[in-house]
Amino acid sequence: MEQEERFMIIKIGREHYGIKVNDVKEIVPNTEITNVPEKQSAYICGIMKFRYGYVSVFDIYKLFNIEPAPVSKMVIILTIDEKMLAFSAENVDCVVNVSSENIYDIPSIFNHASQRYMQNVIVSDHNLVPVIDTARLFEKIGVLEETELLAQ
Repeated sequence: MEQEERFMIIKIGREHYGIKVNDVKEIVPNTEITNVPEKQSAYICGIMKFRYGYVSVFDIYKLFNIEPAPVSKMVIILTIDEKMLAFSAENVDCVVNVSSENIYDIPSIFNHASQRYMQNVIVSDHNLVPVIDTARLFEKIGVLEETELLAQ
């Protein structure tokens, strides 16, 4: 029996990226981000409140060195080992099941920066879609603490 993995295909700038569905905690409409002075990382925009508490928001456009969208429509909240991190995106195109035969390693022709943040490349609707390595995002951004829960 062939194994499948589920990926969410999102649009960031003009490009499409995949994220493992298991790494996504929640998708919320774009909300106000509160600036925090003297942030730990140059990539952190600030924090935002959501129903579980608050979460650090990072600038994926700056990290990936791509042109930011004029208006982001949603915030994607990632979770790994009870740690959370969020970033803005234009939209979620779809969720796809991808068989193991359509998941490839990042080609060695890509530079280290591409390989550093991408986990694999998947084939979805005859298109190649790089998959973001969310664990490496957490390491790069330097978010080591768990999300603080706000009193309800």
